[in-house]
Amino acid sequence: MEADSLMRADSAFWLAAVNRTHPAVCRYDSAIRKKLDNAMLMCPGLKKVYLTKYVYLMRSWKPDEILLLLRKMATNVPDSIAADMWSLKAVLEDRAGFRDTAKHDFRKADSIYELTLRHYAKEQRDTMQYSAIRVMKALNLSLLYDNFQLLQHELELYRRVYETPLDGWEVLYTIESKEQYYRFVFGN
Repeated sequence: MEADSLMRADSAFWLAAVNRTHPAVCRYDSAIRKKLDNAMLMCPGLKKVYLTKYVYLMRSWKPDEILLLLRKMATNVPDSIAADMWSLKAVLEDRAGFRDTAKHDFRKADSIYELTLRHYAKEQRDTMQYSAIRVMKALNLSLLYDNFQLLQHELELYRRVYETPLDGWEVLYTIESKEQYYRFVFGN
């Protein structure tokens, strides 16, 4: 896909950390967007195009555009949306004031997390990944119910089992409400 080639051609875009205060923009931004949008119009069921655009928008940190894309994905390719993507869609819908849609999406994410946990439990391998998914499921439910005790419990359990906090997730230990989480993620 041409858009992939253009994105890979801009190494600075991929090497910079995702930063919501100073989002990275690929030097081929308009060409990439045009190619991806055209591909979605021509083949609305082609999952790879949606996932490529999702990755691009996440790297560029464009929450409003991510929500629009996830809405399209929910209609055109719902089976390609992972649990974390449903959870992000729920957060973005909630933030936009669509509470009922957000609740539906949080519950959809929860059911996918549950299936993933069952798979890992059945396979009995990669306990660290299993634990991380439990934490992600707890975060999702904490956001749904605006009660972060479950998340705090899972984080504490992880810390006790692995004798270290979940790397990069230290800030979650201090989150006590949905609004506080949204301020952390979106900066406002």
